[in-house]
Amino acid sequence: MTLDAQIFRALVAEAALSPSVHNTQPTRWRLTCDGRVQVLEDQGRRLPVGDPEGRDLNVSHGSAVEGFSLAAGRLGLGIDVGHIGVHVAELTIRPEAASDPLAAYLNQRRTYRGKFEGGQAAHAALDRLEPSGDVVVVRDPEAIADLARLYDEASLRWFRNVPYRAELVSWMRLSRRHPSWSLDGLNAEAMEMSGIEAAAAGIVLKPGVFETLDRVGLTGALVAEAEVVRSASAMVLFHRPTNEAPFETGRRFHRVWLGFTQAGLSAAPMAVLADDVDARARVKAKFGIGDDRRLITAFRLGIAPARTLPPKPRLGLDDLIV
Repeated sequence: MTLDAQIFRALVAEAALSPSVHNTQPTRWRLTCDGRVQVLEDQGRRLPVGDPEGRDLNVSHGSAVEGFSLAAGRLGLGIDVGHIGVHVAELTIRPEAASDPLAAYLNQRRTYRGKFEGGQAAHAALDRLEPSGDVVVVRDPEAIADLARLYDEASLRWFRNVPYRAELVSWMRLSRRHPSWSLDGLNAEAMEMSGIEAAAAGIVLKPGVFETLDRVGLTGALVAEAEVVRSASAMVLFHRPTNEAPFETGRRFHRVWLGFTQAGLSAAPMAVLADDVDARARVKAKFGIGDDRRLITAFRLGIAPARTLPPKPRLGLDDLIV
């Protein structure tokens, strides 16, 4: 069927709310004259240091396509996904699809990187999570504290990697004066940083400064997040088959996160627990995740404090539609 141009723009706008690695938003969209949707990649948004094989990139594409599909389903449209030629994917639109309940949460899903609130509300929300064979829910406070320590150890190892740190910092927006503050990347507001903390991070993470502080043993405390992680009511370990295509992993990743939102929970990914070789091996061994499964990421979950939320940093439709 032919997809109306205005409907296409509305679907892309909702798909753009999908999570992507470092909020790089690498997915681009094109409506063809016969009504198909080509899913493309902005190659300038790759992460050659942190994601040299492009796994996270393709997880991000899959997440965006799942967002597009969910938004379309709410309008009674179905999406058939094909992989043709050099495109990331090609979508064929069909009528009369049933709406997925998760579609209602596309606009509500948020990353929350601050301290969570505890209490019975969080436990009740965790009880509402749908059981799934690809997630391990960790609710024991001692186990969460162990994961928090492991996360800080792994994070420090990655921050010591100078090219990686430079790449990460290039996607951090530590001042409202940054031209991309409201468009992409990780801005200080989204990272729950005060103005003073953001300014300090900009200094500490500079080449030479970080290494000097590291030599005197100060960087561990400066990058530590264990106190925030311990405020989580649960941790979730998300794993998928080792031979699964990253694009398909991304579709499932988005649905899992929307499931947290549906249950009334906020979440923050802790990808270094999956990216760091030592941390990943220790997590998989401790929680019985077999060799036939790939640890994709960990999430910390809880109830975020009530607050006025700013708009998500997102690119405009004119940048996303090509």
